Parts: sequence; structure tokens; C-alpha cells
Amino acid sequence: MPTAFDVRALTSTVRIELDDSLSTADQESIKAHWVDLAGDGGGEPDQVIHGGVSGGSGPVNGSWVVRANSPRELAQRITSEITVGAIGGLRGEALMLHASAVALDDGRVIGFVGPSGRGKTTVAQALGRSFGYVTDETLAVRADGSVIAYPKPLSIGSWPGVKTTEPASSLGLRPMPAVDLQLAAIVLLDRRPGIERPFVESVPIVEALSELVPQTSHLPALARPLRALLDTILTTGGVRRVVYSEASSLPALVDDVLDASGDEPPMLTDVGRLSQRDCDCFSRPDEGSDAATVETPGAYWRGTYSDALLVDDALIVLLSGRAVVLAGVGPTLWFTADGLTEGELQLAVLSELPEPPPDVDAAAVVSEALGELVEEGILVRA
Repeated sequence: MPTAFDVRALTSTVRIELDDSLSTADQESIKAHWVDLAGDGGGEPDQVIHGGVSGGSGPVNGSWVVRANSPRELAQRITSEITVGAIGGLRGEALMLHASAVALDDGRVIGFVGPSGRGKTTVAQALGRSFGYVTDETLAVRADGSVIAYPKPLSIGSWPGVKTTEPASSLGLRPMPAVDLQLAAIVLLDRRPGIERPFVESVPIVEALSELVPQTSHLPALARPLRALLDTILTTGGVRRVVYSEASSLPALVDDVLDASGDEPPMLTDVGRLSQRDCDCFSRPDEGSDAATVETPGAYWRGTYSDALLVDDALIVLLSGRAVVLAGVGPTLWFTADGLTEGELQLAVLSELPEPPPDVDAAAVVSEALGELVEEGILVRA
């Protein structure tokens, strides 16, 4: 017979319906994966996922059908679909980092950030036997620093490939403390072979932003996303990096992580939304329109971006899924690229920045920088 059960994932309720293509034992096994997040079955779910080992995947009548070649592969795909749906349910409401996390008994949470294959789940296992297990994949943080726990079943195995799904309770990981959770530290994972003595180091703010932005979900959906991320970083004392070889060495570093202090807080200047041009921006209004304008051939404009922030002398521009850091002549070119030609931008740089040394060809520097900015998608050219 088919099996249905509810799962609480972040702030969403997801109903899983498994069909008769699975044996009763396989249905019960997949259900058991979610014992730590079992819902009460009351009320309507936010999402319904139908699962089986035959047919194709895709949306059907407002629900999502997930199929796979084996029960093990299906379990992994269901885990992914639940996580994606839960992350979507918090879009625009929380900062979401690709991170594993544990909580101390007083509710302080340490998040360990890294891309797929960097060892987040292994770290969660190593630390989760000494501290409360919060998540092995998605760390959700509200603007006030409070953490929304997601103690999902762990996906164990090498990446890429089909992984084994195991609930945290069956692996002997500690449950979260019964207190409010608050983010205390953000840690970048840096696993290297041959590190005999693992260590903790502080990461400069601009470098931290560049590394963290690709490890977020729905960041541009937040109001002032770069400022939201940076405020979270500063509230926790800056970003740390843990350099290590074996995850078993990490519990001994927790005090160092919490005691680490970052650089002096930077000077921040919100840029706000400036005029910008996307890839189809050069179509002109109908002739006779009061808004009709004439584009200057070869003029430069800011490309489409989500947010921008000045951090000391560096300009951080948030594009889709990445942060680009502009220094030197870059910020001046970006701020003044409102339909100016290369020659006009050269004059702007010379008037805004200190006079270059005699052996520096300012025109060549500007020309090279413009080429790089266009290639990055920071600027577009008419």
C-alpha cells in the first residue's frame, strides 16, 4: 500500500507520498530517514512530493513527482527536493548558507561553509557527537542572527554519486539544545592533506564576501543583500577559516573558532540602485517619443546587478551568484559609466584619482580595465 508522511523542513511542511512501485520495507526505510523531522500530519502541507522507482519525474497536478532507478537513489532525490522546497519557502526572509552547523549547549551556533564535496557532512558527523546537530547542508539565519534549524538526515558518501541517507539520531549525533539558537561564528572549510596541526585564521572581509556569496541561496531576494550578508559577518566577529586534514581534529578547535577576532570593522557605504543596462537595453523608443534618445556608439553603461557596496576603498558588485570586487580604477569606471565613451572615462579617472606615476600609461590602464569589466559583465558597451 502507498505510504504518506509529513516532514518539517525549515519553516515548511512537506508531504511525501510513496507509491506501490516500492516495497513496504523500502517505503518504511525512506520514512524512517525523516524520523527526526516528522510532522504531526495536521493541516495542509506547503508542498507534496510523490515518489517511486518507475516512470518519469516532473510536476503533476500541482505536485512534484520524483522517480529514480533504485530506492537508495530515490531517497537521495527526495532529500534534495525537500531541501530545495524548504529553501524556496524562506526566499527573501533569511540568509541561507551552504553549510553544516552545530550548536553549543547555550545556543551558540557555528556554521561551516563550503561547496559540495568540501566535507560539510563529515564535519557535522565529527562535531555532532559533542555538540547539538543543526544541519549538514543549509544554515538559515534571520536578520537578528537567530538560526532556523534543519537537522535533516545526513547524506553520506563520496561526491558525486548516490549517497546513503541516514537520520542524525541513528548516527548517534546529539540533538539541539532546547534554547534559542543564535549564530556565533561563520567558518570556511579548507581541508588540505598533510596538516599535522590544524589551525584557525581570520579572513579579510572583502575576501570573505567573495567566498561566501557563491555559497548562498536566494541572496539577491533579500533587501540590500550584500549589507545583510556583511552585517551577519560583522555580528559574528568576522569570518574564520579552518585549515585541517581530518575532521576528527575539529572538536578541539571550537574554542579557537569562538575566540578568533577579525580585522577592524571596515567603513561601509551603501551604493543603492543606480541606472543600469541589461543585454537588450539599446533598443530605442519610438520616433517622436519625448523619451527618444540617441546612444553614443561605444559608450559604456553599468550592466545588470543585484546590489553594490563600498567596503573601505573596494567596491563589491553582486551579480547572479557571485560577488565581483573592484579596486584601483574599477570603482571610478563603474560609478561614471553612464553612457560615456572610453576617452571620457579616461578623463574621469584622471580627475578623480591621484596622478599616475610617469611610467604608467593611464589610457592603457583604463582600456584594459574596461575590457575586463565588460568581460565580467560589470559594464556593457553600446
